[in-house]
This record gives sequence, structure tokens and C-alpha cells, in this order.
Amino acid sequence: MKKMSRKSQKVRKSRWYTLRIELVFFMMFSLFVSLALFLFMRDIGVRTIEGNEKERMKRVESAGVLPLEQDLVSWDFDDTRVLQKKLHDNYADMIGYTFCLTDKEGNVIAGTNRDIKTIEPKRVGDGLRGYAASEKDKNVFMAWGCDFIKEGYYLYFSYLNYDKDDTDAVVGALFCALLCFLFLIWGRISYISSIRVTVGEMTDGNLKKRIPIRYKNELGELAKDINHMAETLEKEEQSKNEFFTNISHDFRTPLTTLMGYLTMIKEEKYDSREELDTYLSIMERKGQFLSSMLEDFFQYAKLESTDYKIQFEQFELNELLRQFYEDEMLEFEEAGLLLELNLYGEPIWCKGDRELIIRAIGNFFSNAKKYAKRNTAVKIKTGIRKEEKNIFAIITIQNIPKEPITQEELSHFFDRLYKKDEARGGSGSGLGLSIAKNIMKVHGGNVDAYKEDEWVCFAIKIPLEAMPGKNNVEK
Repeated sequence: MKKMSRKSQKVRKSRWYTLRIELVFFMMFSLFVSLALFLFMRDIGVRTIEGNEKERMKRVESAGVLPLEQDLVSWDFDDTRVLQKKLHDNYADMIGYTFCLTDKEGNVIAGTNRDIKTIEPKRVGDGLRGYAASEKDKNVFMAWGCDFIKEGYYLYFSYLNYDKDDTDAVVGALFCALLCFLFLIWGRISYISSIRVTVGEMTDGNLKKRIPIRYKNELGELAKDINHMAETLEKEEQSKNEFFTNISHDFRTPLTTLMGYLTMIKEEKYDSREELDTYLSIMERKGQFLSSMLEDFFQYAKLESTDYKIQFEQFELNELLRQFYEDEMLEFEEAGLLLELNLYGEPIWCKGDRELIIRAIGNFFSNAKKYAKRNTAVKIKTGIRKEEKNIFAIITIQNIPKEPITQEELSHFFDRLYKKDEARGGSGSGLGLSIAKNIMKVHGGNVDAYKEDEWVCFAIKIPLEAMPGKNNVEK
């Protein structure tokens, strides 16, 4: 799969937080709605009971005052210490209540709050009642009262508390927040489910299936990536089918020739020993061609394997090219081509699999020898170049092709089994340049193809490690 461009990488970096912001916004919005609902429900509750003093006082009396008065009637008031203990032990834990047993002048004899010593005389009297609510929160109120018990003793009480707690309102508001949040994210959850279903269909082989882009966030980017992956896999599947079709075609032609000559030899359909030798010579060439093709296919398959390992060794690139020049110069001359070599002024020490590098360079030499225009030059040049943080040894091979080549055709030169001739004529497996590119790929390098006027140029890039004293780098 192709790497993302720098522009698309920057776009994606700027959007990495989009979905998170959306979820945070939905959560904050849901909490805001729940808070508004809580306040609304609470306000309804306040308005329902606001001003209902008698009802509140009745609940206060029935919950705490009446039970205590019934007990006090039966208690002995002679021993104030016992009376204080009973009152404190049984009624001091009642939330919001304060109870005091007083005489007619308001002196406290016993009480749940031992810090209270006296009650205002005007508040001591049988059947007195008082009520006051908070101006800020009507749910907060205070009620007090006094009742005669017996033998000149009075029970004074006060109550300070919420008339009703907010538990129901809080639970309802939180439930509303949850529902609101689920409603807001439901579309995205459904979208994730649709992505999962679509990926399942792609896994089952339906590579034409695509995910619609609904959101401009990480989910949308994920859908784009999956669609791009499916498109790439679809193209790869088509390429694979073409690959096998072309393999069968490339093997069928020489095999048909071999089988034809074998049949003729078997049936002795030849007139002389010379004719038989001709048949055998043709069969030998076809057999060598098939062997060469098989070797290319095996090499290509090995290089495509993810666990393929190469043997690194150190070698000098200029010397390697000089040997190529000496070995190939006569063959290029026989093909009507002038081989020119321009080496970098200093040794270029590389580290890699020497045999694989030789094969890659050899494939480019063979390609130039086969397709370069007669009576022209094939130029070989070496150098060192620094690109961003990487240092490369550069081998440039230039030639003028027999026929004009467009940039579109040039972009397909490294496709497997690609031949410019649509009829796939000519010799060779069509894998030479693909193998060369993969060799550079496993070394961490690359191969570029471009045009300069009428020249077709191939630039082989071999990465170099920093080796002080050996490679001087041209920036």
C-alpha cells in the first residue's frame, strides 16, 4: 500500500482530536441539559410545597414531636439526670430536631443539645408554633413550637432541614444526561457498526464494497483508509490475475515450441542430422529461456516475502561498476551501442548484499542493451547525494530508447510483467526492473525513472551509513 503524502499526514494530524472534541462536547451538552432539568424539577417541587406551612409543621410534629411527648408523659421528672440521659439517648440522633424540656420561665432542665441553657420566655407556652423559610431556597425552612407536658414542664422543639431531599431529581437528571448523550452519539455508534459490517464483506471477498464518508473526524478518516485499502487490494487482485495470466502466456509459447519439436523428433520428421541439430538447438534456447524466467519468478517471489533476509557485506561501488563496464562493453558494441562510464572521484563504500546489487544493476544494463536506440550512447554515472537525513549512493543509467516513451509508460516500467509492447512480444520475463526495484527496497533504497529531453534515466539509490574518512557527501 502506498504511503500517505505529507499533506495528507498533516491533515490527519490536525484532525486527530476531532472525535474526542465531539464526544466531550456531547457530554458537556448532556450534563448541561441534565442540570437544567434538575433545576426545573427542583423548582417544581419547591413551588408545589411553597407556602404550605401547616403541611410542613404537621409532618415535623408527627415525625418527631408526638412520639417524644407520648414518652415524656410516662417518664419520671424527679431525677433530672435520668431524664437527661433518656432524652439524649433516644432523641439526640434525629436529624434536624432539637428538643428541650423547660420550666415556665424557659430554664432548660434536659435537652438533646446540652449547650442550650435557656429558651426565650415568650416562646414557652402551650401550643405555640413558629415557621420561617429561606429567601434563597424555599426548600430550606425552620419550624419551632412548644407544648405543655405535665407538672409545669414544657417541651420546646425546633426543626431545621430540607423539606424534601433532591435524590429523585438528581437520579432523573443523570438518567436524562445518559439518554441525551446516547442519542447524540448513536449515529457514530451505528456508523462504527456499518464499518464493521462492510469490513466483514470485504474480508469475504467483496472488494468493490465501499464505506460512505459521513463524518469529518477520525471515523471519516478510518473509512477513507479502509476504502483506500480495499481499492489497493482490488487493484492488487486484478494485478495478480493479470500476473498469472501473463505467466501462463509466457510459459505457453516456449512450451508449445518445445512440445512441437519433441513431437517432430519423436516422429522422426527431419531429413538430416543438421536439421535435427537445428531442432535441438532451438529446444535448448527455449529451455534456457524457461529456466531464466523461472529464476526471475522465484527471485521476485523471494523478494516479495516479508521475512526475506539479506546478507550484508561491504563493497566498493565504483569498482563494481568498472567490472560491469569491462564485462559488458563488447556486447554493447555488438548491439550498436557505446557504453560510457563516469565514476565518482572518490571510492564509494556501500553495505549490502553484493550479489543482489549485481543482479539489480545487471537488469538495468540488460534493459538498456535491449531497448536503447542503435548508434547511441548508454551513459553510466555514480555519485553520492544527501536527501534530507539520508545519504545515498546514486547510480544513473541513461539511454535513448528505440521508440518514444511517454511519462505514463515510464511510470509503469517497474510494474511486474510490464512490457511496452501490448502484444507482449520480445524475450524476457518482464520482471527485470521489478526485481531490481525490490532489491533496492529490501536494502532501504529506491529506484526512480524520469525523462530528460529524449533520454530515459534510471536512478538507483543505495542508502549509505556514515563512514568517516570513506564517503564525502555532496549536498
